[in-house]
Amino acid sequence: MEINLLNGISNIEFGISKYEFSKKIDSDSKFEIIEEDGDFKTEAIYIDNLESSLFFEGSESEMKFAACDTQNHNSILFGKQIFKLNKDELINLMKDNNYSNLEEEVEEWGEKRLGYFDARIDFYFDNNKLKSVSWGVE
Repeated sequence: MEINLLNGISNIEFGISKYEFSKKIDSDSKFEIIEEDGDFKTEAIYIDNLESSLFFEGSESEMKFAACDTQNHNSILFGKQIFKLNKDELINLMKDNNYSNLEEEVEEWGEKRLGYFDARIDFYFDNNKLKSVSWGVE
């Protein structure tokens, strides 16, 4: 599975409508409402074969693919299997691809987050092992 920064996941592009996505993906998974604020909603769907949660945002008639979270250990970013990399190797991979605006913090639940705002991607580590990756668009 390929992580396409600012663009999507494998062959699914950010911005695709929930309707178009449903036609494209063969999945028995159901959408789950994560958050509702008036007409604006965030819904998620877990895709088994991608080992990833995909998030859609917008009004009911205008839901668009906006973000992804994965624990898929076969995830590829810039040609590398990122779950096989340690923190320093991941930082160097991002730097080698012109992303160096790094923010590091420990989340309240204990995982260490490496965030790259310009790439809209966050890497979460527990005990120095990459546990999950989240990325999206503005």
